[in-house]
Amino acid sequence: MKVSRENCPVKPLIGKMKREKIVLKHKLQRRESVWSNPNKSLLIDSLLRGYIVPPVYTISEDGIQYVIDGVQRLSTLKGFYNDEFSISKKAEPVIIEGTEYNIAGLKFSKLDQVVKDELDSSAITVYEITEYTDKDVREMFRRLNSGKPLNTSQKLTPDMSDELSDAIFDIISLPFFEKRLTATQLKSSVDQSIALETLMLCSTNKDNDFASFRGKDKENFIEFYNDKVEPEKIEIIKTAINKLDESLEEDVKIPKTSISVLCFAAYRICKDKKSFEKFALKVSEFLATYDDNTEYKDKLMNGTNSAESVRFRLDYWRNIIKELQ
Repeated sequence: MKVSRENCPVKPLIGKMKREKIVLKHKLQRRESVWSNPNKSLLIDSLLRGYIVPPVYTISEDGIQYVIDGVQRLSTLKGFYNDEFSISKKAEPVIIEGTEYNIAGLKFSKLDQVVKDELDSSAITVYEITEYTDKDVREMFRRLNSGKPLNTSQKLTPDMSDELSDAIFDIISLPFFEKRLTATQLKSSVDQSIALETLMLCSTNKDNDFASFRGKDKENFIEFYNDKVEPEKIEIIKTAINKLDESLEEDVKIPKTSISVLCFAAYRICKDKKSFEKFALKVSEFLATYDDNTEYKDKLMNGTNSAESVRFRLDYWRNIIKELQ
């Protein structure tokens, strides 16, 4: 593995992102814009004051740098230059060449030109990694994030094989997740958790039972499935999720506890070549009457990740699938 380091001025970094020479989407990384506005403001403020900012780590493939650590910093810069947020109203003025400039409450376009120039020329250290193996990248990601508060789903990512990571990434890249999950859920990587749970349900049979979503059971599934990823199954799952998405009204949100099992049910409908139209009617009826479905909701009261709870939801939809032609 070879590593090079460069102190990159912000303006050229913005240009590289616009030209997609630096890409923020990578299967090991969280989504963009996870930071709150105060944290975003603090980054801009730090750069303008010359404070030290943590470096960005990238891996290079075919002339493109993929960010494996630092997505939030770079997406914050991109957002600020696009006037997506303002610096905190509590920010103190900055002093540049002996002159004081107000920055509080201002978006990029409203800053004095001198302040814009100062931000353009401020630098972030960027590490570029070449001649690496997948193992190198995963182990480095694990170590870089060892002190960060990642949730359960994010902690499981480095344990996945490249094939499984690719499959998860392909699934969560579908429009369904942006439309059906809230911004908070996306920031918390709920989409990754749903994709993994869907794979677990789609792999549950008489020989292998993965109908439990507890952390240890997810770890066991990953270990089992890492070298068993079936591209054809992944394509059916993607097709099924797209069809499920198309069958729902634009503003319909699905209860988080039922998303993975609905994705599984859609997969089975497509795999068994049953009527998706009839299935869609069942889904619409289920969602419309969800608040009154006390039998279903009561089963979720004692923990939604337990084997008993997951098995109930799985059997609930398996029975519906059996009734459809």
